[in-house]
Amino acid sequence: MGDEPFYELAYKFRRILVPISPMSPARLRELLNVAVDFGERYGAEIVFLYVAPTEGDASEELKKTVDDFVGKRGVRYHFKTRKMGEGETVASEIVKELSENTYDMVILLSRGYYGASALLYNSTSIAVALAANTSVLILR
Repeated sequence: MGDEPFYELAYKFRRILVPISPMSPARLRELLNVAVDFGERYGAEIVFLYVAPTEGDASEELKKTVDDFVGKRGVRYHFKTRKMGEGETVASEIVKELSENTYDMVILLSRGYYGASALLYNSTSIAVALAANTSVLILR
């Protein structure tokens, strides 16, 4: 038996986008665990995306964290950084990445807002879910 997953669902999730940002180590570990699980179970390629603000780029630190956590697991992955454009938001940059490349799913963390409060606090996960051209998994 080869390394290639043989079940039907494996063909639905071949390339997954996972936006990351500086956050508590526990929340980042949760997101990385789910991403790696999809990579292992479905043979998916995981693309970690950091949307860097115009000032204060944390991409090197995040890349090291991802490499340390994911690198040992044998999952195919890449780390990308996008600079936030003038007048853009993190959500709009994620949606732009989804539209410019082919992804089968995006996995996002929620800050815990839902309903009207999510709209009031400009929830990135809700904005992406509403505008994404692919499946969205929001972890609460």
